[in-house]
Amino acid sequence: MENTHNFFIPKDNLIGTGSIKDLTNELLSWKLSKVLIVTDQNMIRLGWVEAVEKILKNLFIFYDIFDGVLHSNATVSFVEDGLAYFPQLLDFSREYGLIISIGGGTNHDCAKGIAAVAANGGSIIDYEGYNKITKPSIPHIAINTTYSGAEVTMFAIITDESRKVKMIIGSPNITPLISVNDPMLAVTMPEKITATSGMDALGHSIEAYMSTESSPITDSLALGAVKLIFDYLKRTYENGHDLKAREQMMYASVMGGMAFNNAGLGYNHALGHQLGGFYDQLHGDYEAILLPHVFEYNSTAVPENRILRLAEVMGVTAKSKPEAVEKIATLFRKLADDIGIPKGLKMMGVQETDFAILAQNALKDIATLTNPRQGTLEDMLNIYKAAM
Repeated sequence: MENTHNFFIPKDNLIGTGSIKDLTNELLSWKLSKVLIVTDQNMIRLGWVEAVEKILKNLFIFYDIFDGVLHSNATVSFVEDGLAYFPQLLDFSREYGLIISIGGGTNHDCAKGIAAVAANGGSIIDYEGYNKITKPSIPHIAINTTYSGAEVTMFAIITDESRKVKMIIGSPNITPLISVNDPMLAVTMPEKITATSGMDALGHSIEAYMSTESSPITDSLALGAVKLIFDYLKRTYENGHDLKAREQMMYASVMGGMAFNNAGLGYNHALGHQLGGFYDQLHGDYEAILLPHVFEYNSTAVPENRILRLAEVMGVTAKSKPEAVEKIATLFRKLADDIGIPKGLKMMGVQETDFAILAQNALKDIATLTNPRQGTLEDMLNIYKAAM
């Protein structure tokens, strides 16, 4: 019986304080005509785009800047605006050999979309689902400033505004070639983004560990990330200039990203994606609120030894699976509360009258495929209601 667990990550991953400087060595052997930087105006104001510009200038590499990522959820329109830099008729003065995204997951996902469509044609909507991108994208370097994990994955989450749905677009062909995680670039991350992206990293790790496609490799990464998040997220939230905590959280984000990139996710993200597409608020807040409810729901389908192993990593002492599940869910809620996550979906303006369409769309989300317990529409509705 075949049971393959292929493992996809960027070719090179530069991690640690000062690692941005190593980008020069990565680019030295490249024969680049021009680079497109994909970012947002905040990254420009903070000076992080200028830091990359200096590297490119020192290497005599020309570049353009697309700063049209206007809010925290990547959209079809953002991707289309970025594609305006790629004319229909080949113009060698604007032929980009590389895309560099600077910022958080939204910027990286937009860059993945731009790189994919520029190389494959059509519209980003054409590629919703898994493995529909058949040609390699334009090479992409993702320079990261948050804890989304998007810089190391083959997935892009793009909101189709016309349907109010977050599309999952997955293909090894959109995995960034190089990721950069320098905690120096994260010290300016606001408390709110620290909290919400940190809880997103926790959701990635928990879902990867509980996934039907987990493996010893992804288990090690996921559990290691969970421990780091519980050790350092609150500390980072309380002092954004704590470089050690920032660095450890970046490791956690990368590890969680690599874990879910290869093991998959589950209902937590399937349900959260719909809320983000519909209400357009911070993804990590939805994930944090849903996490204990989805965890409790899924725990019935996860072997006791795996639940107890997770509890041990989190510092929980439990003699039985039910005790461990209760204590783990309580710790999820406490961490979220300690870092200012809203206590329920109602606080985020979610309306119960929207649950029917949200639940239906959640069941269509490809993140459901690796959830350990396959549920019904009623199950989806009940989770939403419990999270209010």
